[in-house]
Amino acid sequence: MSLHTDLLEQAEHLAGRERRRPRQASLRRSVSASYYAVFHMLIDEAVGRMFRGSGREALRDCMARAFSHRDMLGVARQFASNGVAPKLDPALNGLSLQPELVAVAKALLDLQQARHEADYDRAARFTRPQAFELFQQARQAFSDWRQVRGSPQADAFLAALLAYGSLRGG
Repeated sequence: MSLHTDLLEQAEHLAGRERRRPRQASLRRSVSASYYAVFHMLIDEAVGRMFRGSGREALRDCMARAFSHRDMLGVARQFASNGVAPKLDPALNGLSLQPELVAVAKALLDLQQARHEADYDRAARFTRPQAFELFQQARQAFSDWRQVRGSPQADAFLAALLAYGSLRGG
């Protein structure tokens, strides 16, 4: 299994871990794992597409470290709002963004916000239904991605995740 699939499985496990009164630690780690499942799935897709073939595993691992949460958030904001930077627009070949791709971008935004709360806001409290809802959103993002992953829009999204700093200008 891949890291992102393992993280998604872990998110579900942690959300349901304690039967009666779930610990905040379990719920918070579930929320965080849901976000990281989508984060790593997108990075794996990007580096796998950019650097195909055997013998390139070390390069894919090195390039995976080049993705930043902040840049990925910026790209997700653009795609979630159905818009892209002017420099990236030609890569869409005049096609509008697919609803599933917009949903993946929205999921990344929502999950990152929830992860920030879970990881850094000590006053925040999570419930089991909230943790399961975020897990379901991550799982749906995986499903939505499978529907669009071969499209030019998906390729533009993945490229933007890595090159956001260069593409965001006019």
